[in-house]
Amino acid sequence: MNESPAPASLHRRIAVDTPEHVRLNYALADLGARAAALAIDLLISTLGLALIGMAFRYAGLLDDLLESLGSTILIFAIFFVQWGYFILFEGVGGGRTPGKRVIGLRVIHTGGEPLSFRGAVLRNLIRLVDMQPVPSGLAGAISIVATRRAQRLGDLVAGTIVVRDVSSGEHLAAGIELQAGRVGRPVLAAEQFDLLAGYMARREGLEGVVRARVAVSLAEALDFALRRDRETNDPSADERLVRLHEEEAPRHAARRGGASLQAATMARQQRESWARYAELVRKGNRKGLKAFSEDEVRTFGELYRAMTADLARARTYGASPGLLGTIQRWAGSGHNLLYRTRGRAAVSAGNWIAREFPRTVRRYGRHLLLASAIFYGSGAVAFLAVRDDPLLGRRLAGPGMLTRAELIEKGNVDATYLAEGDEFEATDMPVFGSSVMTNNIGVTLTAFAGGLLAGCGTLYILVLNGMLLGVAMGAFANEGVLGVILAFVFSHGFIELTAICIAGAAGFGMGSALLLPGRRTRAEALRERARAFLSLIAGTTFLLVLAGVIEGFISPTSLPAAFKFGFGGLTAVLLVLYLGFAGRGGSPAEPGGTPAS
Repeated sequence: MNESPAPASLHRRIAVDTPEHVRLNYALADLGARAAALAIDLLISTLGLALIGMAFRYAGLLDDLLESLGSTILIFAIFFVQWGYFILFEGVGGGRTPGKRVIGLRVIHTGGEPLSFRGAVLRNLIRLVDMQPVPSGLAGAISIVATRRAQRLGDLVAGTIVVRDVSSGEHLAAGIELQAGRVGRPVLAAEQFDLLAGYMARREGLEGVVRARVAVSLAEALDFALRRDRETNDPSADERLVRLHEEEAPRHAARRGGASLQAATMARQQRESWARYAELVRKGNRKGLKAFSEDEVRTFGELYRAMTADLARARTYGASPGLLGTIQRWAGSGHNLLYRTRGRAAVSAGNWIAREFPRTVRRYGRHLLLASAIFYGSGAVAFLAVRDDPLLGRRLAGPGMLTRAELIEKGNVDATYLAEGDEFEATDMPVFGSSVMTNNIGVTLTAFAGGLLAGCGTLYILVLNGMLLGVAMGAFANEGVLGVILAFVFSHGFIELTAICIAGAAGFGMGSALLLPGRRTRAEALRERARAFLSLIAGTTFLLVLAGVIEGFISPTSLPAAFKFGFGGLTAVLLVLYLGFAGRGGSPAEPGGTPAS
């Protein structure tokens, strides 16, 4: 892929060579366009959350069960907006969120391939770092401006770029055919006509309001050539520009020695095959290649190869910018459809759970040992400090935790009070479980993303959470009720804390790619490590969902402490056997194997 400035354009451009040895040019999205798309997405997600919250708030006034259900859904909705909104829309929407669709942007891989689901996950997990310092997003903005391909940090990790995307709804060769009878002396200079042709190439991809604004601005610049049209039936600026382009295109083609006339002739000859090709591309974009019959697959392949050949011929003939841009966009649409990776999985979900995830954990055991040492070490230090200085423990633990410990110690409440600081009812279990689950998954994702800060973000998350655990244990020990909190934590703690340490291992792996890339460039090392450690992050999510269910439905109940200790011990044994021995034997795992998307 090559980067080059575009004539008569403020947008940086890149060129991608397809397997058919045809070069496709893309205009990179600038910072302003990306910020506008992000603002639209944030507005949509915020309004969605507000509507969900209002609906269940009023429903909760009628019934406690509805209130519990609404709170649970709202917790998951908030988590989805924070972590899943961009992943889902970009992963299944061809690299476009609603905001990107409005502005006309698309995410693709640096090789020109359509965005894969794995790429969508990677670039959006790192969004947390790009948004720092919140809410300015200064880190991502600086990266977009400073890098040659306008990539934020998430793009560097996932190997993606954001390009301007023109709707495929425009018709091939529409308004481009050159009629010999209309050839005359050009009214516009070559630079002015290139500007007009650039607008014509992009106009179908612009939203109505945006198109009108751009058309008015361009019409003011070309006012001297539009005065006659303006006085006739008062057409819009866009309509006058279309007419002017129809008049000027053949004149400039003739002035260039007739080469563009050959391109126009080619467009007339290929009209029927281009129409059939466009029909198949639209069908494939809606339903995928699997919806094609055997004859349609064969026809699409033939027409796609013919389209790439026509693109090469159009460049050779010196086609007008409008025709050349249209052919290139349709060739690019076919390329994206043909090489689409959406839905293709590295391994099946079942095989990944049974073999690949535990293998990956063992492969990066040193990172896991380092993360575990930091997490449990900081917890031990905090525990000893609180035990040595109870006043320090009171300041660090806060009044809420100490109140719970004192009430339990006096026998006023039982261990169920640990869940929410109030009497724990059956209807509270879904709310508590979902809250714990989403919080812990958020912690692990933050630990992973923080690895991009040379591991410092991961270190901070591990130390902070380790100290919080140590302080809580110390505060309860000072009140003489350590056994109560141990019984609460024991049933789910082995799974939950192991998942946090695995996420820390993934984050340290990201940091080592920056600090010790080896013979590769840092960008190459980041992409390679990110794919590998994504398997670990998927595994921690799986473990934390399991731990959240246990913490929501077993840990806060009034079951005997002996049962909770026994249950927790059993989970510890099973976890050790799973991570230590599952997937041994057979063919070695591919680095970075992840479950089906």
